[in-house]
Order: sequence, then structure tokens, then C-alpha cells
Amino acid sequence: MSANTTTTAINLAYPDTNGLNLKIGLGACKLKVTPGDSGAWVSGTYHDPNGALPPRIEQDGGTARITQDYRIADVFNLINGAPRIDLALGKARPYPLTVEMGASESSFDLGGLPITRLTVKQGAGKCEFDFSAQNPQPMSLLTVDAGALSLEMKNLANANFAEMNVSGGAAACKFDFGGTLQRDAHVKITAGMASVEVIVPANTAVKIATESVMGSLNVGNGFTKKAGAFWTEAAIKGQTPVLAIDASVSLGSLIIRAA
Repeated sequence: MSANTTTTAINLAYPDTNGLNLKIGLGACKLKVTPGDSGAWVSGTYHDPNGALPPRIEQDGGTARITQDYRIADVFNLINGAPRIDLALGKARPYPLTVEMGASESSFDLGGLPITRLTVKQGAGKCEFDFSAQNPQPMSLLTVDAGALSLEMKNLANANFAEMNVSGGAAACKFDFGGTLQRDAHVKITAGMASVEVIVPANTAVKIATESVMGSLNVGNGFTKKAGAFWTEAAIKGQTPVLAIDASVSLGSLIIRAA
């Protein structure tokens, strides 16, 4: 263990105010986020084996921010590895969540968390999201801005969003809409030189409209072409709720699967 190794405990209580807002903005690190049961809004640890990128934990009224004290010189002093951060997020009150990640490796299990709006901005690295349980709170918008990274999102139907907007550059993205769809939802995916895979449950009513400009389109079994879109059997039968997906890929590949 390096003499510069530091471990910081994180414990943020729910503030006595309305209008909560949680923001996580981190660069070089390994981040793991899970649902919490401690009663705190945010709890966990920040382990820095170099003492080079100390955490910055701020709370101003209903807004909480977890970031790093970023200095250019420190980026080149990560000889013992990047910081490791473990966070548990609370379930007691609803809040929007903003995640901005740099060159990092992160995993988020947001199952059962009452997130009203989710914004994800990932520049590079590897990122995984899982909605392992249903969101008890309607989510108005889920926004993903992906750079050059590997991104996987699972059980997206459990996120309980009304709208989902995805924009991607040179990324490899996998969107699995497993889980239980609780209401009609619309998804718009716009990607450049990216590999995009969309997986939907065969027993969910799904309509997927696609556009591939100088790219490739691969559609698996379980879909019927109707009115310019690919429909699952549940959608053909008129079942509800309906998941509508508009996917456009330029100079990349789009794969659609029913599972």
C-alpha cells in the first residue's frame, strides 16, 4: 500500500428541503453504484491509492455533488491505479440524477431507486447500467450522451421513463429493454460511427423504426414489418403499453433482437 493511500467515508443525509438534485461527476476511477438501505441519501467510500485525485463532496441546499479535485499534474501520478469509489444511493425520496464520467470504468445498479430524471454523459471508458427492479417513481426523461466508450444498459423497461434520448459517437452500445413496461414510452437513438444493439422482450408491444445511412442493419427473428417499422407480435395484436423506438445510425451498425 502506498504511503499516499487515502480512504474517505461518504455519508450524505437527506436535506430538510424540497427539490433534491444529485450530481456525480468523476474522471479517472473505478465506480460502483448500488441501491442503499442505510437511510442515507448517499453513503460509501472513496479509496485513492495515490492520494492524487482527492474527492470533493458538496451539499448546497437540496443539491449534492460528488466530484474530484482535478489537477492536470495528478493525472500522470496514478502509478498505483485509479481511485475506487463505492456508492449506495437512497430510496426514501425522489430525485433527479446526473452522471458525468470521463475515462473510467463504472457500473450502476439503479434498481428500485426513485429517480425522476436521469442524465448520463460518458466521454470514454466502460459503463454499465442495470435497472434490476422497477422504479417506483415515473421518470420524465432518460438522456444518454455517449462518446468513445463501451456502454451497456439492461432492464430499461424498469426505469419507468416516458422519453429516452440517446446520442452516440464512436461507441459500442447495447440497450436491453427487459423488465416490465409500466406505461407507453418513446426512445430516440441517434448514433454516428457506432455499433448499436437493441434487445426487446418478445412479449412486449414494441415498434421500431430504423434508419441506417451508409451502415448496416441486422434484424433478428420475432418482428413483422408493418407501416415502415418492425413490430413484435404483441404490438401486432394491439397489446399495451407500447414501447416506440426510433433508431438512426450513420456509418455504423444497428442490430435488433427480440428475446
